[in-house]
Amino acid sequence: MKNRLLFSCALAVLTSCAPLRTSPHDEKHQWELKLHEVQTHLDDIKHHVACFQTELEILDGRIKFYENALTSLKQQDIEKQQIKIEQISQELHALEKKWCKLAKDKEEEKEDLHRLISHANDTKAALLQFKSKMQEFEQDLLTQDRRFEELGKIKGSIDLIAKSLKLPGLKTHKVRAGDTLEKIASAYHTKVDLIKKYNDLNTDLIVVGQELRIPSP
Repeated sequence: MKNRLLFSCALAVLTSCAPLRTSPHDEKHQWELKLHEVQTHLDDIKHHVACFQTELEILDGRIKFYENALTSLKQQDIEKQQIKIEQISQELHALEKKWCKLAKDKEEEKEDLHRLISHANDTKAALLQFKSKMQEFEQDLLTQDRRFEELGKIKGSIDLIAKSLKLPGLKTHKVRAGDTLEKIASAYHTKVDLIKKYNDLNTDLIVVGQELRIPSP
């Protein structure tokens, strides 16, 4: 391509100049001048072509440099993106684990809540039963209290009747400190069994201040 360009330029220069009708010597001299001019143009063209080639090489070098830089940047960007993708993937995996754990904890809390509700219901039922039994027990206590009151009234009536009757042969002894049934029986010349019988005693235990009916011997 370079040679064709040079040849075309030289041909254009030669054909552009019309030959003059001169002597052979002058014609030769003119041709030499034309050739010299053509050679000068050719040298200029070669120089321009060389400069152009140099610029092309420089430009090609720059293009390759930019291509390499772009490739490197692309590679770095791809590596960065891969690192980011890997980090995001790890974070997503960690979040998924946390989500699973939270879901599991929530399910366990839900089960615990159901158990607590069931236990609370059982406890409530047990408390209601206990309350009902307590009410029945209180009612029984009230009934027993009324019975005791009635028995107390009956006992008081019996005591009054006994005092009013003043059975003959019975004496009254108020227990003092140090008294025993044997001492009291000996002091009144009677028997321990009789004292126990008239006072409804099942044991020999007596207390200070207690009044005992003492039968005659």
